[in-house]
Amino acid sequence: MMPTFIASYDLKEARPDPHEHFLTNAIEYGWFPWILDHDDTLFTLPNTTLEGSFVDQTQAVAALNAARIETEKELGITVMMEKWIVSLGCVFVLRGSPRPCRSRHRLL
Repeated sequence: MMPTFIASYDLKEARPDPHEHFLTNAIEYGWFPWILDHDDTLFTLPNTTLEGSFVDQTQAVAALNAARIETEKELGITVMMEKWIVSLGCVFVLRGSPRPCRSRHRLL
């Protein structure tokens, strides 16, 4: 089993707004805006927070950056991640509402 990483990022405001495109691309590169808790309940993470499983931290960072680059290509603008962090997610506490899994990506 590959380790799980948590990412948080800030995208600089731009026109058109890159957030939705970035999130779609992040999902394609293995990052998800949901997380499973200990009893397999799916929770939506706070805005601009993602979870993903990767071989190592280098690949996790590369996947986050690849989502940014793909968003730039789609929108034809520069997409700046002003701040970001990728951390090995070992133990966590959740507070929020469970959400039903509506994405086929999460089921893969």
